Amino acid sequence: MKILCLHGRGSNNEIFRAQTAAFRADLDDFEWTFVQATVRHTEGNWSLYTAQFSHLPLYTYYNPFDPASILQTHDDLAQIAVEEGPFDGILGYSGGAALAAEILAQATYDDPFAMERPFRFAVFINGASPLRCFAMKDAQVIEDIVVDSAPMTEQAENMFLRPSALRKKDGVSDQDQVDHAKLLSLLKKLKGKKLVDGTTFLSNGTHGLCRWELPADGAPLIDLPTLHIRSTESDESDPHEGLHLLRLCDPGQAREFHHGSRHDFPRGRKEMKHIARLIREVAEATTSL
Repeated sequence: MKILCLHGRGSNNEIFRAQTAAFRADLDDFEWTFVQATVRHTEGNWSLYTAQFSHLPLYTYYNPFDPASILQTHDDLAQIAVEEGPFDGILGYSGGAALAAEILAQATYDDPFAMERPFRFAVFINGASPLRCFAMKDAQVIEDIVVDSAPMTEQAENMFLRPSALRKKDGVSDQDQVDHAKLLSLLKKLKGKKLVDGTTFLSNGTHGLCRWELPADGAPLIDLPTLHIRSTESDESDPHEGLHLLRLCDPGQAREFHHGSRHDFPRGRKEMKHIARLIREVAEATTSL
């Protein structure tokens, strides 16, 4: 099995290799390809792994308020899949899980009846909710309506510009720190819009941004075997730490493992061995599809 691995927002490959080392040790017949993000970020300084383990700069895969950045990342990942694949599965943690889900959801949206998907299975660890980015020229937008963008921009600011994202990581040079002023200026340029199906979104005029939601008919956006390794402690207060992503997946093919580390990476010898067994089961189940 060959697996594409995407680290969390405010992390790097060194950290993700350390986080996954214990369960990968029990899957030594699998091949793991780690993709390093390149957009500077500081989110994650609250975590044991990011605060104390790695002294390298922290990254995210794209600027969440810049559609061009998001679309370029999707294209780059598709190119990596072609050049270094084929891959059987994709593994993502937090923001990396969201990126993986974005690729899978977009593939289903573009061709719901396709016989093949970019990956045959997915493993989401504390999966953040995936962003949908679309061209305004291809969308059915209600033009003559004013949408208050404040609730959406406030939610985005609370997620991507919260206090933990504004810290300066010790040992990292100033040039490797994220430009928060630029992020905020991009966010303020986005305007509220609405699609004919009632979906509200933010737009820079050429592209729209919102979260992926199930379509009206309830058909899953991710219709392949998935494993959701997550905490349930914030399901009611913040469903965007794993529950929302779970709901986008085919319930008949989704499996769950719950841990007690909240949004931090799960740890513990028994948990890691259990996770390894579940990954193998999900991966091997796809060989009979």
